[in-house]
Amino acid sequence: MEIRWLGNSTFEIRSSVGVVVVDLQGEIPEGSKLPDENTVFAYSQGDHNSHSYNDSQVLTGPGEYEIGGISVRGVATPADDPSVSRDINTVYVVDADGLQVATLGNPGHQPSAQSVQQISKVDILLVNTESQGLEPEEMSAVIRNLEPKMIVPSGYDSDSGKPSAAMQRFLTELGVKEFSAASKLTVSKSSLPDERAVAVLQVSS
Repeated sequence: MEIRWLGNSTFEIRSSVGVVVVDLQGEIPEGSKLPDENTVFAYSQGDHNSHSYNDSQVLTGPGEYEIGGISVRGVATPADDPSVSRDINTVYVVDADGLQVATLGNPGHQPSAQSVQQISKVDILLVNTESQGLEPEEMSAVIRNLEPKMIVPSGYDSDSGKPSAAMQRFLTELGVKEFSAASKLTVSKSSLPDERAVAVLQVSS
């Protein structure tokens, strides 16, 4: 499996059975222009009317999906304080190549115990640090509950060679002091680390 950060909040999960692109910025390309015909586009927030379907598979909310050998589970979490808003954020769990990869999306409130149970433990957790509504201690609680072996945050600035301010706060919270940025993460079930690791990705030129 290969995981890339495409900039902003967009992650690409490329497996042997297809590709899942999460929170794509901009319009969905025509099916004939996709590098992999079995490509799924998943959105953490927003209604389906704002995304052109074309010939592509588009997921815009909670549910269980089986698409071309890729298993995707969408779990609802609060996009804001539940006492003032019913808006939801969808955490997607992609099951492919023997790995479970969760995309946290943009939660605005601590997920409930039921949501955490539905997400279950994951191998890899993708975190968009730039529009994260959780406080550092809340994020730490989510990570403890999901127990990922690897965490992949967004927010590395390739031009300056430094993480963004939001990403730096996230890395500090996790106790990460040194890292090297890569253009992609190549991982398999057998190559997962024994102890939690953080993989920093940069947008490849």
